[in-house]
Amino acid sequence: MDQALSQLRKRYGSVPLLRPVLPMADFSPVNGKRRAEVAMAIRRPTDAFLLQTKAFYPPATFRIPTGGIKKDEDVDHALLREVHEESNLTVEIERAIAVIDHTMPDGRAVFRTYLFLLRETGGLLKVNDPKERISGWSERDIAGLRSAISQLRALEGSWQHWGSFRAVPLGVLVDALG
Repeated sequence: MDQALSQLRKRYGSVPLLRPVLPMADFSPVNGKRRAEVAMAIRRPTDAFLLQTKAFYPPATFRIPTGGIKKDEDVDHALLREVHEESNLTVEIERAIAVIDHTMPDGRAVFRTYLFLLRETGGLLKVNDPKERISGWSERDIAGLRSAISQLRALEGSWQHWGSFRAVPLGVLVDALG
């Protein structure tokens, strides 16, 4: 077992390692610039979850916020840094939901997502890093999360594989919430 997963399990207890297969062998989830990310399932005081869209996404496309983990950065540190950069919210980490190793059809893991359930405890929703190009937010209940999954999976053309990839953490979240 790798060190990052072992540390998460020491801090948060049982954290499943999932290995979904990416939709095609030549798909690069994030242009090869990074090998891992944190995914932030931020529960608002209304109990709805925060999804985001970016200026260059297809219309009405929302996904769970994610952010890269810097070389030699601790996963928890990356999580809280990314929450601040993307949302400006203060949060409490409720639990690590899963570690998702996205794999190629041949079984090779090529990208990792650390999915966390967070509870908003304060702050004003705003983007602190304009390079993120976040252009909108949506609060969704479970039915709304399912709708976002369907929307991502229905993307076509050059967005098809990206949509399938981005639907995975939302699906894992919905399953974990029951």
